[in-house]
Parts: sequence; C-alpha cells; structure tokens
Amino acid sequence: MRRGLHGDLGQSIVEVALALPILSFTLLGGAEMARAFGAQIAVENAARVAAEAEALAAVPSSTEATSRAQSELNQTPGVTATNATVTFSEVTSGGASCTTSTSTTPCYAKVRVQYTYSTLIAWPGLPHTFAFDRTAWYRRYL
Repeated sequence: MRRGLHGDLGQSIVEVALALPILSFTLLGGAEMARAFGAQIAVENAARVAAEAEALAAVPSSTEATSRAQSELNQTPGVTATNATVTFSEVTSGGASCTTSTSTTPCYAKVRVQYTYSTLIAWPGLPHTFAFDRTAWYRRYL
C-alpha cells in the first residue's frame, strides 16, 4: 500500500514539472499582450485628445498638440511619452494644407502619434518591438 503512494507522489512532481513552464509562458504572454493592448489604446487616445484640443484652440500649435498627447500617454503605466512622435497639421478633407484665407472648405486638425512598443521579454519567433501609429482628425470650427 505504501509503495503506491510514493509512486503517486513522483507522478505528481513530474506532472507539475511538465505543466509549470507552459503555465508560466501562458501567464507571462497574457500579461505582455495586456501591456501591448494598453499601450495601443493610450496611443489612440493621445491622438484623439490632442486633435480635439487643437480643433477647439484659437491658435493651434504643434507644441501644444505634442504636450497634450504626451500628457495623455503619461497616464498609462509602462508607456514613455517622450519616446512618442507627435505630428500636427491643419488640412482639408482632401489632405491639402489649410490656409487662413480660405473659409469655403472645412479645415481639420490632424494629429498623428507614433510610438514604438518594446516587450519585456524577448519571445522566441516574435519581434521585440512593435510600432503603433494612430491618426485622429477633428473639424475646426474657429
């Protein structure tokens, strides 16, 4: 009878030894995906917040758009806002640059936020960095 218990104990240790690496990789991979998803949402929100602010600003500026986008990015843990590239422009719906003298075509505040996300772990077979790129357009009414 005792002999069977020792065999079961050894079997349990082997099962745990085989399952633990799989469980660890699954948990770490899930956490890494959650971090990447959070960074992607932060980039999207940063573009939207900056474009909306510049659409409502009396005098829109690239520095103000960058400041607002970085402020939004800083709210997400693990995202370094200074690594983001923020591009602001005023364009028409066709993509041409707006001039202050033309009031017949609507003008849009366009903000593009680019961020390079780096994983914590170098996963085999996967890239270590991902480029997140989001653009938001808001119509200017001023």
